[in-house]
Amino acid sequence: MRFLIVAVLTICLCNSTSAGDQKDKQRKYASQSSGQFQESGTIEMKSPNLNDEEFHSGHMPDYLKCDSCRAISYQMQEYLSKWESKISAVKEGKAVLNESDYTDALEKCCSQTWEKHGVIEVNGIKRLSGPGLETEDFTGVMVMSGPWPGRLFKMCQAYLGEFSEEDIYNEFRKNRDYLEDFLCFGKNGACTKHKSFQTAFKDEI
Repeated sequence: MRFLIVAVLTICLCNSTSAGDQKDKQRKYASQSSGQFQESGTIEMKSPNLNDEEFHSGHMPDYLKCDSCRAISYQMQEYLSKWESKISAVKEGKAVLNESDYTDALEKCCSQTWEKHGVIEVNGIKRLSGPGLETEDFTGVMVMSGPWPGRLFKMCQAYLGEFSEEDIYNEFRKNRDYLEDFLCFGKNGACTKHKSFQTAFKDEI
């Protein structure tokens, strides 16, 4: 499948956060692990140089799994919220989705096209970019299509195998905006295992 390369020109807006909030620190790791290009004032933009693994492997490269997990978590939140908004009693907080509804929402989430996601490289560092990720606001050249949609689909399906749909929905209801805390930052989460994140998180503390 041929890659579609698009130039993404956006403005990065930095939100002020509480220094004592661990969840905010987790969300800051992206800019930390992407180098100091935001502070330097200079940005090197180029098309990501993909190696054989990135081109041909059916699996997501390890260094992109944290971004991928967070992107998937965000999409699960979006789909579950959309399904809840369809039912008045659930929308008003008087009921919750039944099993068939939240299962359908999560299955539809995984089977989406993932067409808005791709890989961006800034100052020599490759990151996944797409809705729900800080990198969506980065300026750069993004490689879309190719193997990325299939890899995100496989990872999403893997989470539905690792966790039950009921567990994912229950965690969503407890922490509606940060499902990634459950999927990505747990004991065996993709972001917990990510060495770049661990280093950046320690530095932030």
